[in-house]
Amino acid sequence: MKKLIVLIALVAIAIQMQAQDTTTVKVLKKNIVTVSEEPNKTEVSLLNDKINIQDKHSSDTTTIRLGRRNIEIIDGRSHTYVNVIKEDKIENPRKWRDERKPFNGHWSGFELGVNGLYDTDYSIYEDSGNEFIYEDSGNEFMDLNQSASLEVNINFVEYNISLKDHRVGIVSGLGLQWNNYKFDNSVSIDKGDQGIILPFDIEENNFKKSKLMVSYLTLPLMLEFQIPVNDGTNSLFISGGMVGALNLGSHTKIKNDRSKDKDRGSFNINPFKYSAIARIGLKDISFYATYSFSSLFKDNKGPEMYPFSIGISLVNF
Repeated sequence: MKKLIVLIALVAIAIQMQAQDTTTVKVLKKNIVTVSEEPNKTEVSLLNDKINIQDKHSSDTTTIRLGRRNIEIIDGRSHTYVNVIKEDKIENPRKWRDERKPFNGHWSGFELGVNGLYDTDYSIYEDSGNEFIYEDSGNEFMDLNQSASLEVNINFVEYNISLKDHRVGIVSGLGLQWNNYKFDNSVSIDKGDQGIILPFDIEENNFKKSKLMVSYLTLPLMLEFQIPVNDGTNSLFISGGMVGALNLGSHTKIKNDRSKDKDRGSFNINPFKYSAIARIGLKDISFYATYSFSSLFKDNKGPEMYPFSIGISLVNF
């Protein structure tokens, strides 16, 4: 019953805006997430700095610190590279306790995936007096550079409820999700006079890349089955369910040889996202796939399209 009360209480999330462009997310009156926006960098701290993420605006590298591991995500012109570095020595290392439970599900950890948009529909532009966008462009302006459109997940809270023989249980928790949609063409998006998302061309001179980034707070509810393998020394796990997500913000970024232009706004992104999720794995490695039942943009405020992702869990904690 206590676990059920905790899960219900997690829904009561407070998001507060403070000075210096700082956003805090509180759960049960405790600071869980702090997002600090500075002129030259964005910093995210989770669980009292146990997890730290830094995105320097002057660099193409995002650094994520998880315990004794540094994860570098390097956003190249055509590909994105990931380096995982384990440090042998750290000042004042934090010890993570292994609290064994009768049923230990799989949610918390670091995940990296590829984003996509499925079942796209641009017919809204034919009905809103914007035919020139759809007909003259010759392509769909939300076409993506698939290999560089990455999803990054930091699942930092996990709750488990055992159902049967310590091999079947319900898994829930909290996480942060960043979806990067890197455009395949030299375009970006903005709101038009009618409040509808419209594309605009970027001058090819010194153009490198353009993308839309959307961040979410996620809450899963999954049923997990664990199957003993290797004479019971390991377990193959299979899980599936739903993930609800609350939109925390979005921005576009355009990069040229000498500058970066970041534009923050809602961009008509749906405030909530509801996705089906399935995962399979062994020990610390697992693969997952998600499909959203809600469109990326609000109804009649942008093209209709449904996000999906396929990825791998690299680090569990």
